[in-house]
Amino acid sequence: MSTPPVPLARLFAMALRSLVDDLHERLRERGLDDDRPAYGFALLAAREGSTSVTELAALFGMTKQAASKLVDSMEAGGLVTRTAEAEDQRRRPIVLTEQGRRFLATVEDIYDGLEEEWSAVIGRDQVEATRSGLTEVLLARHGGSLPPVRPTW
Repeated sequence: MSTPPVPLARLFAMALRSLVDDLHERLRERGLDDDRPAYGFALLAAREGSTSVTELAALFGMTKQAASKLVDSMEAGGLVTRTAEAEDQRRRPIVLTEQGRRFLATVEDIYDGLEEEWSAVIGRDQVEATRSGLTEVLLARHGGSLPPVRPTW
């Protein structure tokens, strides 16, 4: 009797966990240990354009109070800053600081290295085919645009 193949969803979850764990280990090796996994999602949202506590709360499926505490922590760490909009002083967009941009650049550098490690196992062509296939599926499922990256907690 043959064992059924492992469902893609389970493999994706395991692969994501492995990549995120490796990322955080390498961030610590570079002396960047004052981060939380949620920081990455919030920083990506801010990199895509200004965001707000309310928008982050909706993206993360958390309360505005929890999102505000997350932003407070990131602001204290110098990764983001809150600004005021000229037309609506109540809205306080969250924008990346230079330190936040450098942090994201470091993350991207680490991910490049991790992809190289995957390439050493399955080959660069397979890594690129996986990227291409996933991109096609996501674009088809989301009206031609990639969806926002968000946590699955």
